[in-house]
Amino acid sequence: MTTLFVNEVKNQSINIGDMGRYHFEFLQPILEHKRFVFLGESSHCVKEYSLAKVSLIKYLHEELGFHVLAFESELGPCMIGDYLSDQLDSKRFMAGTIGRVWQNEFVLGLFDYMKKMKQERPLYFTGVDVYQGKKENLFSEFLESYLTGPTKQKFIDFEKRAIEVLIAADKRKIKRSMRQNIREEMESKGMELIEELKQHCFPDSKIYKIVLRTMENRVNYLKATLEKSFSKLFEYRDALMAKNLEFLAQEIYPNEKFIIWAHNMHISKNTSAKRLSAYKSFVENLSQTIKEKSFVLGLYAKEGKMLDYTGKEYPIKKTNKKHLESLLDHSPYQNSFIQCNGNWAQKKWRAYEGGGMPTSFVPAQQYDGILFFKYVSPAYFDVEE
Repeated sequence: MTTLFVNEVKNQSINIGDMGRYHFEFLQPILEHKRFVFLGESSHCVKEYSLAKVSLIKYLHEELGFHVLAFESELGPCMIGDYLSDQLDSKRFMAGTIGRVWQNEFVLGLFDYMKKMKQERPLYFTGVDVYQGKKENLFSEFLESYLTGPTKQKFIDFEKRAIEVLIAADKRKIKRSMRQNIREEMESKGMELIEELKQHCFPDSKIYKIVLRTMENRVNYLKATLEKSFSKLFEYRDALMAKNLEFLAQEIYPNEKFIIWAHNMHISKNTSAKRLSAYKSFVENLSQTIKEKSFVLGLYAKEGKMLDYTGKEYPIKKTNKKHLESLLDHSPYQNSFIQCNGNWAQKKWRAYEGGGMPTSFVPAQQYDGILFFKYVSPAYFDVEE
């Protein structure tokens, strides 16, 4: 860590404020010609990340005309949640759409905001993911209430069987010899159901397109779960997420600007350069046209505690002078923003994803900017299934 790098961080860091008093007006000239802003996070369950991102989303929506928020959650439930939001309270809106790890009091404020702005100046809510949650979700509830007759029963049967297969696959309880038959069974049932859904009338053309797209995603992801290793499935999921964003940007909201909320690992721009095994992230899979109109923001923290996916606390591991977090800790501010255009950003640094998973990368290759927090604390969620 050289004096040059330390001085750059000290001089180039911008104070973003703190909880309840974040400010982002300095981003206006940076983002005014961008159509896509990606908001990362090194862990999902962090109070300061959630508060800062919610504040930034409000700024982008109110001041810079970003009118679509796309979450790292399944496409169908998020879109149907947006469609039904006038009929739902904020907690039900949140619980029926996004993953459990984000269901905390701070993100709930974002759903309050979306409901409040619905009539005056909507912030449209959607998702980009294809991972089918195993809990109740608004997409499945909507189709069960909307469909009738044999098609309704086919959907219920497919959904039940799909969840059984996904749970069994997650627990590695499906023998390799059985996978081909199950894959063929689910593909056949899924495609038959999709053909019937194509003949149905839905409330509007957007809902029609989203229903078909979500079912196609579910069939494709289910097949991949039975065919691919964990690492290949992760990469395939990111490729489908990229296709979903392009679908949303071209067919559903062709004239709108997007905010995308996802983990750092999904939004890093050149992940195949920072891992030993080949891996293309969600953002790396996007078309060059979208990449040129994008700004990618990573989030990292130096100290504090986070939560794992079960809701258990753990401390962020200690860093040394070879870590990006230790370099950025030289910022004079508790919470700061820095663009990845200095000499420091051209060097490879170690870093922790999730506060403990080691990685290394050249910041300028992965992000356009970083939000850095010297200290963070857990964002607790309801651990009951």
